[in-house]
Amino acid sequence: MIMDEFQIDNDEYDGDFDLELTLFSGQTSQPPWINVNGNFFEIVELKDNRVLVELSQNQLNDPLNVKYYSNYDVNEKELRNKLFYIFDLDYQISNVYEYLQNHEELKNVYQFNTGLRLYKAQFPFECIISSICSANNSIKRWTKSIQSIREAHGEKLVINDTTYYTFPREENFIEIPEEELKNHGVGYRSTYMLNSTDMILSEKNYHQEINKMSYNDAFNKIIELEGVGPKVADCILLYGYDKTEAYPVDVWINRITSYIYFESQKASNKKIMNFAQDKFGKYSGYVQLYLFNYARLSGLMNKLKKA
Repeated sequence: MIMDEFQIDNDEYDGDFDLELTLFSGQTSQPPWINVNGNFFEIVELKDNRVLVELSQNQLNDPLNVKYYSNYDVNEKELRNKLFYIFDLDYQISNVYEYLQNHEELKNVYQFNTGLRLYKAQFPFECIISSICSANNSIKRWTKSIQSIREAHGEKLVINDTTYYTFPREENFIEIPEEELKNHGVGYRSTYMLNSTDMILSEKNYHQEINKMSYNDAFNKIIELEGVGPKVADCILLYGYDKTEAYPVDVWINRITSYIYFESQKASNKKIMNFAQDKFGKYSGYVQLYLFNYARLSGLMNKLKKA
């Protein structure tokens, strides 16, 4: 068993980072890492090697402490790069800060989001299933379902007498009987999940092709999957394929955006989405993420509930 550790310091990336805030912000890329007394565990895949990674951070912008455990040699640079991708540490987030400061209606938003980053999926397929599962569902319920699917059908990695699980690949997921899939709490979404998996498997290099597409082309492709409407499609594109132009619009983002930009006049989700992409452009994903958290923490959401 190989065990080693390193740190990622704040001066190695642009801007702020809060590990716990990012993991528990409800993003639909995949469930948060397993939390054991403030230490967070997840299997990270490096080419053909699966590595158990343990992360901890005392507070905002403190060093990110990385411990890793593996049965094989680990390329530390490759692991560091993977963590930078997952937590979006390779993104010049100060550009987002500047954008917010330059818009009067958004200038107070960041103080409620200090250190919040996009939490991106290791595996686009898990993000697709997670996002389908999240539709009309609570964070607690969909994360529990995805973790249950992992434990029943994923690959195991045993480290220090503890078992960790990966999410099943498409070719394994498609073999799960629908009634068994329902037993994981996904309900009617089981049909969507299996039919979408079949569509993905029917095309060679499905994920690689979407990665190469423009946002608009990728949106039109992803929305063909069963159980994927515009909001879910944008979640998948933002967290699974790093398309930062995506602006997932649910009932709350509709209300928040309408309140700020349309004097609370009712607007369709499509109108909100088109408006946001025209106004925010490549910052749309971060603005959406920050606006939701801002509304939740500032009291705006309670105000909108009563409206």
